[in-house]
Amino acid sequence: MNYCPKCGYKITNQEFIYCPKCGSRLSDASHKKTFSKDKSNSEDRQVNQSAKSLDIKVIYGLVFGGVIFILLVLYLSGVFDTTKIPPANTMNLNNQQPQTQQSGVDLSAIQKINELEAKIKANPNDHQSLLELAHLRMDSGFYEQAIQNYRTYLEHHPDDADVRIDMGVCYFNLKDFNTAITEMEKALKYQPKHQIGHLNLGVVNLNAGNIEKAKEYFKKAVEINPNTEAGKKAQQLLTSH
Repeated sequence: MNYCPKCGYKITNQEFIYCPKCGSRLSDASHKKTFSKDKSNSEDRQVNQSAKSLDIKVIYGLVFGGVIFILLVLYLSGVFDTTKIPPANTMNLNNQQPQTQQSGVDLSAIQKINELEAKIKANPNDHQSLLELAHLRMDSGFYEQAIQNYRTYLEHHPDDADVRIDMGVCYFNLKDFNTAITEMEKALKYQPKHQIGHLNLGVVNLNAGNIEKAKEYFKKAVEINPNTEAGKKAQQLLTSH
């Protein structure tokens, strides 16, 4: 509340520039005070707005941080891991490749191949190392060399049906279906109930276009034992063809 400096009249309206009673110009003090008050109110509003804006940013930050933390926990716990199916050491039904007798060997084992070659050279009668070399070369894709090793081994062990079937697989991979069939059929003479031999003969004949012959071998493989992996694969191929 201000008063006229001239007549002492009480100024009730802060917007008056002149005194309503004496007409004297009022001092700027009242206006300055009002302006200062308005300015203070404006600043207070800005502070409040900033505080509100800050509060929203803090809330968003906390929410975003919480989401990131949850995702990180889920990731570390393996929730987002893709289901992995271990590779089987059996025939690939999609590619219809014959099944071999031994499990996979390291395909990059060139050093091991060199070591076996040196070992066999020092002792040609080491047939076990010769067979290991043949398997390793076949698994590495060196089919011609593997066949040479298999044949050398079979000269000393002609009745080894497993080895003869493996050699037949090498011929199959070289697209020599006739020789593959000949060697695998010879293996069955030594071991008539060789289930994998029947399965592989079915696959080779199937690729050679001998559909009915392939079915005969698949049926025989199932008859030997329908519950083994080879028996189940033979049944699948028989059903699909």
